[in-house]
Amino acid sequence: MARPRTGQTPPISFRPPPQLLKEFDATIEEGRSRSDVLIELMHERVTKKRRERPAASEEPAT
Repeated sequence: MARPRTGQTPPISFRPPPQLLKEFDATIEEGRSRSDVLIELMHERVTKKRRERPAASEEPAT
């Protein structure tokens, strides 16, 4: 039986190496959460990757 919808995005977890997490936490500005910063970084990465991809009209025909 599926869990009822809560209207929220389901949590995703991962385990970064402890030293990396410690260094990451030291870079977070006061008042911001890890989650907010990670979401921002994910948006930046996706945007960067989109810019790096050639446009569909620029791809060579096969």
